[in-house]
Amino acid sequence: MRGEKVHRGNVYTCLLSVVSWGMARKQIRILHHGGAAGVTGSCHQLFWADGHSILIDCGLFQGDEEQESPEITFPLSSVKALVLTHVHIDHCGRIPYLMAAGFTGPIYCSEPSALLLPEMLADAFSLGISRSKQLLEEFLGKLKRMLYPIPYRQWQTISPEGSNQLRIRLHEAGHILGSAFVECAVLSERGIFSGDLG
Repeated sequence: MRGEKVHRGNVYTCLLSVVSWGMARKQIRILHHGGAAGVTGSCHQLFWADGHSILIDCGLFQGDEEQESPEITFPLSSVKALVLTHVHIDHCGRIPYLMAAGFTGPIYCSEPSALLLPEMLADAFSLGISRSKQLLEEFLGKLKRMLYPIPYRQWQTISPEGSNQLRIRLHEAGHILGSAFVECAVLSERGIFSGDLG
């Protein structure tokens, strides 16, 4: 595996060339939509097959980085799922904006994070988007239908099926209740998104 990091404006791209025995050469690409040039706004997009990607985290920018817009400005047509490492606002706070931009896919997270996320985002929604109880209830209802809690150390398959499938597995990160680092497997290659550790 060979990696190359390229900076283009506010987006960092990491290209990983992956060769698997018996398979055609594949390219895995990672775009960082936050959390690369600074420490907040964690949002990473993993492309693993033509037209297929996942997001890992979708957090708000905070502190000196707060001038960054919370709006989702990148295309979502390839995004099959969101995988959440934990429920700190700089890792999950842009989920309402992601949903407003049209994302309707599953949100995979640990079982404790699935319980905590609606509470965290209810507060963020009321402070940053609207204080309307009706809008908040609609948002939380939709969010809860999108949540897919998965136990630690259990593989979860993300589309497409067949030889190009992506599998994810969460492992305890020891950061906060429910925190996880994400193991991703494509073909015979594996990679880790750490989230926050310890």
